[in-house]
Amino acid sequence: MSEIQPCSLARVAREAGVAKSTASLALRGERRVAAATVARVRAAAERLGYRADPRVGSLMVRIRQSRELLDREQLAFVWVGATRADRRRDRFSVWSFAGAKRRAEEQGCVLAEFFLNDEGMTAARLEKILVARGITGVIFSAPHHVMEVRVDWNWARFATVRMGSSNFYPTIHRVESDHYRNMWTAMQRLRDAGCRRPAGVLFELHHRRLHGVHRAAFGANHPSPGQAWRLARFGLPESREETLAWLEAEGIDGLVFVMNPPDETLLWLQGLPGLRRVVTLDVPRVGVVGLDLNDQEIGAKAVDVVVAELHRNERGVPEHPTVLLLGGVWGQEAEGRGSKKGEV
Repeated sequence: MSEIQPCSLARVAREAGVAKSTASLALRGERRVAAATVARVRAAAERLGYRADPRVGSLMVRIRQSRELLDREQLAFVWVGATRADRRRDRFSVWSFAGAKRRAEEQGCVLAEFFLNDEGMTAARLEKILVARGITGVIFSAPHHVMEVRVDWNWARFATVRMGSSNFYPTIHRVESDHYRNMWTAMQRLRDAGCRRPAGVLFELHHRRLHGVHRAAFGANHPSPGQAWRLARFGLPESREETLAWLEAEGIDGLVFVMNPPDETLLWLQGLPGLRRVVTLDVPRVGVVGLDLNDQEIGAKAVDVVVAELHRNERGVPEHPTVLLLGGVWGQEAEGRGSKKGEV
């Protein structure tokens, strides 16, 4: 039998002169709590002999999972800038929602879908629907084909997180791919393969959405930094003849694609004797190595963020929004994970 807790969290909070929720956050090392406050709370906990019970969190998850379906807490997955058709054919949409749905079920919750682009739907109407259904946890999808999103409602009602890199107002917690690290990793793979003048084939929409992150990482880890900027371009030349002329004129010996070109183009490029390696930051295809961007895990982590907010009874626009960046999975392991799209 475990020993009786020598003191309560509430007593620690009183000793440190803070709210109970602040004491809880401080003991978990949350960055939103000032360092001086963290030190004061931890010192009080040490003086009083307080020790957190690590089984409480897992016990709460088990309680949630044991409920009948109708009694489970509902979370809202709000599609932003996406139609119902987009939601089923866009790869990131399919996989991120599959990951969110799976994790919600693991957390003992139900994930309900809503579309801001539906006819007659507005943010104000959606707010009323969520309130009427008792939904307080909301995950926003990555915006589809839009660069900026604004949602006007009473944010104090909801615990929220969003996915993707588009500008979102107000600023809330965010989960997305670590695009800088992914490009850095791809460039390192090209360097390891002996490439000395690799070129980057970027995607203009992503470039603007990510504020130039791919190009920045491409230049920062390029074997020839002084030549990096001229070796990054948006898309391939229009014809194979023009592509060959570009590769030969620049002495290019490797390529990294932000998004995959058609399979026949990838196969053709792999057969060119002057290219040591072709890699991609998109899902690997037709034998090209690269990164699976962990789309399913991005959806799952978004659910984790919202559920954690609900457990802490946090609502509204956060004073210090956090960003959770997930790196991709490289190589053959990526190909295996990329094939598991999940049921949606």
